[in-house]
Amino acid sequence: MKHSILFLIAALLLSFWLPSTAEARHPRGSTMTGVVQSVDHASRWIVFAQDGGPVRHFVYSEWAKFWHDEPEALPAHLKTGMRVQVNLHNPLIGPDFVTQIVLLNKQGGITRPKSGRSVSAL
Repeated sequence: MKHSILFLIAALLLSFWLPSTAEARHPRGSTMTGVVQSVDHASRWIVFAQDGGPVRHFVYSEWAKFWHDEPEALPAHLKTGMRVQVNLHNPLIGPDFVTQIVLLNKQGGITRPKSGRSVSAL
């Protein structure tokens, strides 16, 4: 009797502990490199020509960061013709949207921000 109560308590604790450790990590989307063909900051729409791929249309989110040579990480500094790397999120409902934009230098490398913050891996 004593062992069955201990077993039930252990099974109960284990049943609450296992779901928290088996929690899945949601995918954040995909990373793409290409050139901005046009950008509308009023509606936050970007027309993006992906390297070796199609021309895509998507929005950047209100909290999106644009890492470039300036201390501010504002997407409003994004201009037509810039070669960038974007982190694109593909939701089930609604348009694709960008959460992070990184300006690439002429050699294809990442431009480091002057603010001292590091650019997270995309």
